[in-house]
Amino acid sequence: MKATILAVVLTFSSLAAHGESAEEFYRGKQISLIIGYNPGGSYDAYGRLATNFLPRFIPGNPVLVAKNMPGVGSVKAANFLATQASRDGLTLGIIGQALALTQALRDTAVEYDMRDFTWIGRFTSAVELTEVWHTAPVKTIEDAMKRETILAATSAGSTTDVFPRLMNRIAGTKFKLVKGYAGTSGSVLAMQRGETEGSLDSVDALLFIRPDWLRDKTVSVLVQYAQHRHPALPDVPALVEFGKTAQDKQVLALFASNADVGRSLMAPPGIPADRVAVLRRAFSAMVADPAFREQVAKSKIELNPLPGDVMQKMMADTLNVSPEVFARAIALNKE
Repeated sequence: MKATILAVVLTFSSLAAHGESAEEFYRGKQISLIIGYNPGGSYDAYGRLATNFLPRFIPGNPVLVAKNMPGVGSVKAANFLATQASRDGLTLGIIGQALALTQALRDTAVEYDMRDFTWIGRFTSAVELTEVWHTAPVKTIEDAMKRETILAATSAGSTTDVFPRLMNRIAGTKFKLVKGYAGTSGSVLAMQRGETEGSLDSVDALLFIRPDWLRDKTVSVLVQYAQHRHPALPDVPALVEFGKTAQDKQVLALFASNADVGRSLMAPPGIPADRVAVLRRAFSAMVADPAFREQVAKSKIELNPLPGDVMQKMMADTLNVSPEVFARAIALNKE
């Protein structure tokens, strides 16, 4: 008799759990947010904003807890999210903008596929660019095709190294790299000191950290490494524009995917569809919220959001290319 009653109770409990709505599922739960970088950087800044605001828009008001997992340019966090993290909607992530490119270049450390992740939404694009100091005779990308231009760089394989070399091979620029500087800030400082003529920088830095540089024409921006021109730089060509063939445009789109991924919120593969819908709705409501936007403005960081379904398609379009395109990208990236 007792065994029969227990079986009935377990059956009804199972049915109830199976029929639980996503809204009911999140009530009283804790969600982990895996951030693939150390505290203090821009990835962490967006992550901390999400921990404060996103739960307000998820039915049931769960708690969102940030957990930093730095390593290998966030490949460590991406691998964890792809292979070990829970797939129930209680684990989210913020990973590096370059990881689609890292995957395309067949990095042996990669255990993830960016197409398989569940994309919740993008906070902002993150466009990198090459700029030159006002004292340099080079003012446009056409000038850089005619004259050698010395740029500061950090190390081999960094975007400060990869993007200018790519421009030399695709567009015919004559960038000469001086490596060994400490981070982008070190490269920018080298340009200011006159040790080099230019450096890699970012739209975000020019808009919020050094806005006077654009206003006073302290620097000239030669190219932005993106698929599309940033609204703040409508006259500066984007990387993909230099592709002369359909294949080259696809290759450049792989490299330019860095900018489009930017600072995005995602989750492991295989999340139940109803929970994905809840998380995407919550993200869209958060980035439209006046209080959230006010805090973004106070933090002096960019907000250029995209919804999760658009990000999902972007990842598929970027990486669903022929083996020949991947081979060409690898060849162009070789020293």
